[in-house]
Amino acid sequence: MLFLLVIITCLILQFFLPWWIVGVVAFLFASWVAKSGLQAFGSSFLALFILWVLMGLIHSVPNNHLLANRVGQMFMLPEQNFNWAILLLGTGLIGGLAAGFSGLAGFYCRQIFNKRR
Repeated sequence: MLFLLVIITCLILQFFLPWWIVGVVAFLFASWVAKSGLQAFGSSFLALFILWVLMGLIHSVPNNHLLANRVGQMFMLPEQNFNWAILLLGTGLIGGLAAGFSGLAGFYCRQIFNKRR
């Protein structure tokens, strides 16, 4: 359930708000729904990793990965035709880690406030 909440909400909000909204969404939903730290991190990470890789593919496939390969050259990746794949995996990893750690922080914040009661 946490996975679906994060992926759908982030998909909608990223069209209107900055990229870092994924952290806020993961924090809020994980503090509300997550049952463990592993679930909070894992669901948030996977949701954003999959979302950003799929969105990158949707934007990169129509132009035959031209822009992604050129950005890969700017990052001095090896001169290959699969620079776009390395770039997409890196993008997914960055988004996944941002959301995963935000979800974990949300879970632990809930734990702190529950202990005080």
